[in-house]
Amino acid sequence: MSRVADEMDDLFDEEEGESLDVLLMAEDADISGCVFARETLSGSFGHAEFERCTFRQVSFADTRWARASFDGCTFSSCDFTGAHMARSFLRDCRLSDCRFTGADFHGSYIERVSFRSCLLGYANLSESKAQHVKFVSSALREASLDHMKAKSLAFEDADLTRAELFGTSLKGCDLSSSTIDGIRISDTFAELKGASVSLGQAPLVLAILGVRVKEL
Repeated sequence: MSRVADEMDDLFDEEEGESLDVLLMAEDADISGCVFARETLSGSFGHAEFERCTFRQVSFADTRWARASFDGCTFSSCDFTGAHMARSFLRDCRLSDCRFTGADFHGSYIERVSFRSCLLGYANLSESKAQHVKFVSSALREASLDHMKAKSLAFEDADLTRAELFGTSLKGCDLSSSTIDGIRISDTFAELKGASVSLGQAPLVLAILGVRVKEL
């Protein structure tokens, strides 16, 4: 993870400016083109908009947000553990080596966002609208991904063990490189319609569908 963070640091040469907690003192913070590194936030925040900002090793853990908007932002090695950021807006963002364990992002709008080497165990993304969202080498064990309005979701080498996917269409998703053991879907199995799996995953999918394979 440190290698990825180092590479991200090399991509940006902006000067770090005023601290993030000071900028967020404004009732409706509108922040653009800033770099924030090694900062720790705590408490509750109102409406904040970030555009073209870079966050490195910033902790949002256990914070509460009335509404947060991130447009064209990059996050590296940030911590969102237990953060309450429901109904957030994320567009054209890249997140790498970030931790979202138990974070609440339900009802959010997420478009053209990539999660790489992120930990999203027990994270709540339910009822979110997600378009062109990619999870690469990320763990979503027991994450809530139910009732999402999803289009062009992508999972590459992702861990979806026991993830909740009720009411979320996986049509067009290639799950062949991901772990899907114990995924939770509806009795109609509609969520899996149009998804692709590997030959090795076929017995697992058959088991989910309630089909028993008898040995000859």
